[in-house]
Amino acid sequence: MALNDQLLAHHINTLKLAANAGKTVNQYLDEMKQIIRKSVAGFDSDKRTAKRLTTLINTLASQLNKPAGKWRKELEEQLKDFAKYEANYQTSTIGGWIDAELTQPTVNQVWAAAQFQPVSIGATKAVELTTLLDTWGVNEVNRLVMGVKLGFTQGLSTNQIIRNVVGAGGLSDISKREAKGVAHDAIMHMANAARFETYAENDDIIIGYELVVTLDGRTSDLCAAWPTGKVYKLTDTYQPMPPFHRWCRTTTSPKPSSEFDTFDQGATRASKGADGGKVVSADTTYYGWLADQPFEFQDMRLGKTKGQIFRNAGLTTEEFRKLSVDDLGRGLTIDEMADEDNKVKIYLGKR
Repeated sequence: MALNDQLLAHHINTLKLAANAGKTVNQYLDEMKQIIRKSVAGFDSDKRTAKRLTTLINTLASQLNKPAGKWRKELEEQLKDFAKYEANYQTSTIGGWIDAELTQPTVNQVWAAAQFQPVSIGATKAVELTTLLDTWGVNEVNRLVMGVKLGFTQGLSTNQIIRNVVGAGGLSDISKREAKGVAHDAIMHMANAARFETYAENDDIIIGYELVVTLDGRTSDLCAAWPTGKVYKLTDTYQPMPPFHRWCRTTTSPKPSSEFDTFDQGATRASKGADGGKVVSADTTYYGWLADQPFEFQDMRLGKTKGQIFRNAGLTTEEFRKLSVDDLGRGLTIDEMADEDNKVKIYLGKR
């Protein structure tokens, strides 16, 4: 197994860690649901006044903030523990492969870097790590409290309110999904901060990094559009660093200096196409890989019309990659693609 193979296998384990981090919210969300059941059930339906409802809502919000805050604290502690582990893993693993002693960044260095670098949660939206961690509690307490308030103002029964807010398919399910997203983004952000700080701390050995995009049908247009094999040097002004959006799975691979340029010959990576999982060369591009998939899989990933353009408009996979998103990483529509490229316009006119 080459170094990049080992780092990618570790990346898969990091994704699993991120998924498990999201599950830690369950006990706190169960506590929040119990608080809501008790508060709503104990509200006398015969004495529903605006004043009493306001008191109930204020008390409920205060009570819900406590378990929400406890989960935020637990997640932050897990992130700091992970920062230490990830820095150690990257340093020891890379150093072991290239037979060099690397300097490990401190937890404080990694944490400071993660705090400074905003977390991308959309092609054009980013927040600071602290804001990401704070947002779940603020948003979800408000979501649940407003669900209760709306139920009472609409004259619903206590059972209906409880069912709508904390029952199966209710507002609390949205809170759980949002928690999983926050945990995933925070873990992946911390992982990439630890990797980048490892690169930066050892810039006499590691000159830069490459972006590694997941090869499967769930990869976003934004990530699929990143070029394969392009080295972003640590001295470059432009240094894109994942995650690039909510649920992003793109990672990085270190690029050592020329004296270590043979350390990863024969490197491979995993892919998951129409025929299941396969191992491909590490330098496989996303759209190059997609071109080898059945037409049905291409249409599932791109949509029928874009799939036809991908196959029949005479574009190379590299040309299609460049046409897939704009400068901000937003996916181009078919009309916008036609405006950008004459081959697409001609193909659409001939259909």
